[in-house]
Amino acid sequence: MPTGHPNDRRGIGPQCESDDPFLRRMRLHQSWYRDRVLRVPYGTGPGKNSTTCFGNILTEKSACAGLNFLTPDIYALAKRRIEEGRGVVEPFRLLRNMLSSQPMCFNLFGELALDLDNAAELVQALWGTSATRVTCIRFEWAPEPRGEYLNDRTAFDAFIEYETDEGRMGFIGIETKLCERFSPKKYGEKECEKKYRRWMTKDAPWRTDAGCQVSRTRHNQLWRDHLLAWAMLRHPDSKYTEGRLTVMYHPGDCRGRKAIEGYRGLLRDEATFSAFDLATVVAAWKPLAGKWLSRFEQRYLTLESSEDTEGR
Repeated sequence: MPTGHPNDRRGIGPQCESDDPFLRRMRLHQSWYRDRVLRVPYGTGPGKNSTTCFGNILTEKSACAGLNFLTPDIYALAKRRIEEGRGVVEPFRLLRNMLSSQPMCFNLFGELALDLDNAAELVQALWGTSATRVTCIRFEWAPEPRGEYLNDRTAFDAFIEYETDEGRMGFIGIETKLCERFSPKKYGEKECEKKYRRWMTKDAPWRTDAGCQVSRTRHNQLWRDHLLAWAMLRHPDSKYTEGRLTVMYHPGDCRGRKAIEGYRGLLRDEATFSAFDLATVVAAWKPLAGKWLSRFEQRYLTLESSEDTEGR
């Protein structure tokens, strides 16, 4: 791998031989975007102390200039979230890894968080809700105290709270995926019973025969995210009369799509669950959003731009 001065590290940059086909394609596109659109050198990763060069990693200088974000305002929002110091925000991943879903989440919802008046229109356009006012949008957020919900570190990548035309409160908890797989962590039956299955009441959205399947590695991250939304609705002091989990994923991610379809098969009621690929999100928002959405599309969806990239 190249180890020269950062200013010499131009071009597409090193890729990763162990990537599966979709991850390889996305790493290449992010490397292309850094080189051809941002016009900055590549850095080292995937962690702060790593010395291996990758084309999709920004240098510290580029990261400090906010180049992992579509606008300076989104960058400022991300920095404020880091300063809060709570949750699972990872500064290196957020600021320097262009392939991570964490900066993608800020790039997709940052402008909505900065313009709540326009956000209500976008929420209506995609989800078809009766939201007339978005009251807040948070990142890497979970309700507190944890012990009254799932009592773990499960959190929504983005969280939208809104008010309906009838004055009721609702929410959308969002899980975003770009290339990462869903969590492979295994949970023991005792842990599931204590933390999670207590929320699977008779009126819960899961099939009665899905108890063993939801905790399997293929489904358990979606299950826990969905459980968190359900717990927020069923909490004794909940202010919400409606709410749901929504998963957003790249249209080229066949593995993620299959996991979502498999999870859907475990539900008896989908009123509190939905999933959209990013192309569908962009199509729904284009008539209402600003230039940032075109930049989002270029960075994450128009893969044909990098098709002839050297080193593919």
